[in-house]
Amino acid sequence: MNLSNRLELTQTQKLMMTAQLKQSLEILNMSSLELEQEIKRKVEENPMLEIENRENINHKSYKLNHNNLDNDLTWENTIKSEYNLYDYIKFQLGTLNINKKERKVCEYIVDCLDKDGYLICDEKVIMKELNISEKTFNDSLKYIQQLEPSGIGARNLSECLLIQMDNKNIKDDILKSIILNDLVLIGENKIKLISKKYNMNLEECVKYIEKIKLFNPKPGRLYSDEKSIYIQPDVIIKKINDEFIVHINDNENFNLYVNNYYKDILNNSSTDKHTKEFIKNKLNYALTLLKNIDNRKNTILKIAQIILKEQVEFFNKGLNYIKPMKIKDIAYNLGYHESTISRGISNKYMLTPYGLFEFKYFFSSTIEGKEEETSSTKIKSMIKELINSENKLKPLSDDKICKLLDKEGIKVARRTVAKYREEMNILSSSKRKQFL
Repeated sequence: MNLSNRLELTQTQKLMMTAQLKQSLEILNMSSLELEQEIKRKVEENPMLEIENRENINHKSYKLNHNNLDNDLTWENTIKSEYNLYDYIKFQLGTLNINKKERKVCEYIVDCLDKDGYLICDEKVIMKELNISEKTFNDSLKYIQQLEPSGIGARNLSECLLIQMDNKNIKDDILKSIILNDLVLIGENKIKLISKKYNMNLEECVKYIEKIKLFNPKPGRLYSDEKSIYIQPDVIIKKINDEFIVHINDNENFNLYVNNYYKDILNNSSTDKHTKEFIKNKLNYALTLLKNIDNRKNTILKIAQIILKEQVEFFNKGLNYIKPMKIKDIAYNLGYHESTISRGISNKYMLTPYGLFEFKYFFSSTIEGKEEETSSTKIKSMIKELINSENKLKPLSDDKICKLLDKEGIKVARRTVAKYREEMNILSSSKRKQFL
């Protein structure tokens, strides 16, 4: 055995991530809303930074909608009622002729409803907590179930629908029985079984099911206090003189800038050393932040320009002409690392003549076709079109869709069609089938 001590030099490459680089990557990864919140936090922390608010009523944001080009954010669609579901029900309780004890029980039950309006707490726990009898509980629940929105206070879907049926004063034993016993069969589209069970023809059965579908399975959502999320597009693509132009959407609600007051203090000879050091550090941080925000805009713009160049057929002809794109190809073209592109497309949106799209929409896996590779996004669009135009009495099976795609030069397995269909929340052919 030969044991010896030797001194060896080895050369390795290691990326040291500076605080500035880390911040740059974090900012690039942020959505517009996240960046706005981050800027406000930094302004609170750093006296060098100032925000100048822009009062612009014509400021535009957009709902995530692939059909509308220009959804203006008007006062009408931003001002929402401050009344939530619970406030609204308790307000109605104030109009009922009930005593203090009953009101207290009712308000407790209301607080036990979920956002869909269902009672999710155990009844026995409520009775024990309030030290009340089963009769008092049931009477109080009845009061709530008489209120709006109709169906509120139910303990399950059947009860919710029966409450609505009762509130509409609908008297129909068959309808009541279907609601109580056959909702699962309706969900599985087993119309023939239901019609056979009640000894009726398909047309009559379908009419009953259509009545049930008019009821609201989630009545609480009518008074949801969840705020609508409006998306600020990062870039806008417009066609000007037969040419598509892409530009950054610079419609932020404010301008961010460095406060010159502190620059003057820094340049003042009477300012002490420690103060100057403090200001210098904060100033450097502020300038780095501004630079990183600017770099974010430039990176997003470059990615959007590449998307426009690569997807020119999509922009000229529409959704069915989208082609496969890979992040590594864009990274190679721009000379960036793949992780930079991933951050650059994360939660970023572009407004196009066809509506608002997430950057990620243009990056998809590929399926081999007879002539060329086809993007999964395009295949999903084709599947959706085939299903939309199918005979609803004889809906297309996944296997039939495979064969129709094959005629268009696209080879795809049945399980892949099923996967894409499920990703688009489209039911199977047996559940899509209509009987009239």
